[in-house]
Amino acid sequence: MRLSDKLKSFIHDMIATPEFWSVNYYLRSMKKAPHGGVFSIGYPNVFLKYWPTSTFRLFNPHHPLPLPLQNAAITFLAVLKSTDINIEEILQFCFKLDTDNPENPDNGNRLFLAISGGIIKINSDCRQDQWDAVSNAGDGKISYSENFNFDMNRLLCAFICTLVERRAHCIHDIKEIVSREKLLSDSDDYGLYDITDATFERQGFRLNDTYFLYNIFFDTSIGDANDQVPRTIQIIQSIRPSVKIFMRCDENLAVPYSQNVSTASWDSQKWRGITLNFDNISRQLAGGKEVVVHFDPETSHKILVYITKERDNNGVEFYGLNVEQLWNPEIFMKNEDIIITNYIHGTYYPSRETFSHIDFSANQYRKDIFIGKYDDAVMQTGIPIDKHTDTRVEHYKVWCVKGDGLSIEVWAGLVCATLDTPFRSIFMETIGGSYTEGDG
Repeated sequence: MRLSDKLKSFIHDMIATPEFWSVNYYLRSMKKAPHGGVFSIGYPNVFLKYWPTSTFRLFNPHHPLPLPLQNAAITFLAVLKSTDINIEEILQFCFKLDTDNPENPDNGNRLFLAISGGIIKINSDCRQDQWDAVSNAGDGKISYSENFNFDMNRLLCAFICTLVERRAHCIHDIKEIVSREKLLSDSDDYGLYDITDATFERQGFRLNDTYFLYNIFFDTSIGDANDQVPRTIQIIQSIRPSVKIFMRCDENLAVPYSQNVSTASWDSQKWRGITLNFDNISRQLAGGKEVVVHFDPETSHKILVYITKERDNNGVEFYGLNVEQLWNPEIFMKNEDIIITNYIHGTYYPSRETFSHIDFSANQYRKDIFIGKYDDAVMQTGIPIDKHTDTRVEHYKVWCVKGDGLSIEVWAGLVCATLDTPFRSIFMETIGGSYTEGDG
C-alpha cells in the first residue's frame, strides 16, 4: 500500500513519542507462545527484536483492550483529528489485503480483525453482508468509509497495533530499555524487587492490586499441559522450604489488576525430562578446572561454564557457577550489531550441597566482542571466553531466587528452563546429565 505524505508524516511523528515507545514495549513484552505453550528460540535477540506480535487476538468485542493501548489511542486520536488525513487511508492501512501475495498470512489476520474485531460494521447504505463487504473492501473493490460505520477509538488501537506488528520502531538494545524503565522504589542495585508474595499467572503476576507483565527477556514457556504459570515459576514454587523471589517491576508493564488483559490460551505441551549427575562438574571443581566449554558439533553452539572459588563473610567456601550460552556467530545476520546471551549465575556451597541464590541475566555484547569471546583465542583477540559485559547496564538481571532449598536439581532445572532451545542438551551433557523430549 502506497502511503500519502501526510500519513507518512503522522506515523513518523507518532512513533517518536514516549507514548508509542511504551505501548510498543508493552505489547512486545506481552508475548504469546506458539501453539503448545513453549517457545523454541534458535537465534539471538529474538524476544527483543524479532518475536512477532499478532495483536489481532486482542480484539474481542466482549473484552477490553489492554489499558496502555487504549490510553495511547486516546492520545493519538486527538492528534489525528487535528490533521486532514483521509480516514479511508487509515482504514486501508489496517485492513486492506495484500492482493499481490494472496498467501500472506497477514491477510487472514486482517480479515478476522475487520469481521470480528468490533471495529467496523456495515452501515445502512451497504447492500452486502459483513463478510462480503469486508472481503470486497480488502480487495479494493469498495471503500471502507462509504460502507461501514467504525469505532474510532478501536480503529486507532488497530492502527497502533499494525505499526507494532510491522516493527515501525525496533527496540535497539538493553540500554534503550534501561533508559526508559520506571522501576518500583526499593528495587535493589540490580533493579530487582521482592515479589515473593505475588500471585503468578501465565503472562505476568499480581502484586497487591497491580498486574505486571513478565520482563521481555523472561521465557514464559509452560512445563505441563494447561499449566497456569511458566515453567520457571513452577520450579521456583515447588522448592521446599520456600524461597524469596525477586524480579524487575517496571511500571511501563503495569496496569491495575482489575484491567488486566491476557492472551494466554489452553496449551498441551509437556516439558522435556531431565536426568542429572553432578559428578562431572564436581570432579572438575575438585581438580581446580575453572572454565568448562562444551561444543555441539552439529550446530557449533557452545555452553560456557566458568567457576570461581570464593569465601563468604563467615569464611565458608563457596563456588560461583556461571553458565552462558554462546551462539555460533556464523548464523548472525549481517545487520546484527549486538548479541544478547542468557546467563545464569549461582552461588554453590559444597559443604551443604546447596545454592544460596540463583539468578538470570541477559548479557549484551557488541558483535565483534562476542565473536572474540566465542573464538576463545585470547592471544590473538585479547578477549577471553569468560569475558563479562563492559557495564552493569549490559548485565541486565531479570530474576533472582534466594533461600535454603536451592538444590543441585533445582539449579539444573532453572538453567534448562532459562537457556534457549539449542543449548539445553549441551548444558546437560556438560554437567553429566541428559535432556530428553517428553510426550507432547
